Amino acid sequence: MSNILFLNVPRVDVGLVTDTYTVPTGGAGLYNVAAQVTEIPPSGLSVVVNKNGSPVYTAPAVTPTQSALQFKTSQLLADADVITVVLSSSTANDLLLNSVKTNVAITLGE
Repeated sequence: MSNILFLNVPRVDVGLVTDTYTVPTGGAGLYNVAAQVTEIPPSGLSVVVNKNGSPVYTAPAVTPTQSALQFKTSQLLADADVITVVLSSSTANDLLLNSVKTNVAITLGE
């Protein structure tokens, strides 16, 4: 199941989630996807931004000394394009309650 992102409204999530935004009719343009992820190391966290199911951005791997990850990527989107921000992990620690917290936002702009 995927959480819905709303334009210009930051979304806070806990756990390994997927957030989705669908471009409305007449909404084509340049969009920014920004996220801040905090976690309890060690971690095997992976964050991927997909456009219509294909990866367009992969966040850098978190090192053992990091407890947070921040990124912003811009994508040119057409009507009905779907952007997803997918968090996954290869480490059981990331499945624990409150081990991964995310703040994700999508905005129009430069």
